[in-house]
Amino acid sequence: MSDAIGALESAFSALSSGDGTATQSRQRFFLPHGVMHHMAAALPGKGYMGTKTYTSFGREVRFYVLLFSSESGELLALIEGNKLGQVRTGAATGVAARYLARKDSHFAALLGSGYQAQAQAEAILLACPNLREVFVYSRDFVRRERFCQQMTRRANVRFTPRTSAEEAVRGTQVVLCATTATDPILMADWLTEGHFVAAVGANRLTAREIEEQVVGRADIVVVDDMAQARAEAAELIFAYEKRLFSWDQAYPLSAIAARREKGRTDLDQITLFKSLGIALEDIAVAALVYEKAKAEGSGTDF
Repeated sequence: MSDAIGALESAFSALSSGDGTATQSRQRFFLPHGVMHHMAAALPGKGYMGTKTYTSFGREVRFYVLLFSSESGELLALIEGNKLGQVRTGAATGVAARYLARKDSHFAALLGSGYQAQAQAEAILLACPNLREVFVYSRDFVRRERFCQQMTRRANVRFTPRTSAEEAVRGTQVVLCATTATDPILMADWLTEGHFVAAVGANRLTAREIEEQVVGRADIVVVDDMAQARAEAAELIFAYEKRLFSWDQAYPLSAIAARREKGRTDLDQITLFKSLGIALEDIAVAALVYEKAKAEGSGTDF
């Protein structure tokens, strides 16, 4: 995770540099029984470009990344992207938290205990090393309890289950939303001055994790890609429609990572990172995986 956060911070900074780094928004093909998703990005400064294609049919989601040389066009690797996508989503939150979370954050709330929650927890513990305890809420009692036990053993930080989202959030400085919720589970009046919120679970117009008033309360709003946010970030779109938010208030994470725009400048600011998952993140982490595999002799030649 530490390596992934570093790779993404470098990639986002490059995206703001004008060196040819580019990311293409997600495209979706809706079929009778499922959806095909496709996205692409290029990191010429590192020598890579690639695509991620995935299918979602019912509960089955299958991710694949094709990594190419940006110098010769040669296909370098085919990487199954399920675990890769989990890590890169956590790493993006880690990058955002470095600039948006308070350095003295001691308590965090994690809403969700499923597929993305583990990587979110790993990333926030690296970005906020002073965290003492993480309060966890998810609807599944058994999964919530098991998740807290496993993460407490792995992370050496206490993960404590809570019986409601509100109970988990109250008294914290960091809130991570990593759920499959389609209606808001985080309410604005639970937040206090200084909160950092990362909303990572929803990336389509039919799903929201945070109510629009959360967006309205945020002093700083950061997204991983502006074009994709305008098309997919339902929380921001709802807030815009209700005149609680203006798009010129939002900054791309690339501008923050390149230090063209400031992150948190005041302890009392409420900051929001709306993550959608972009191709640049996939290709940056895929390149990292490829280089490690080559160095270690892992993988299968074809």
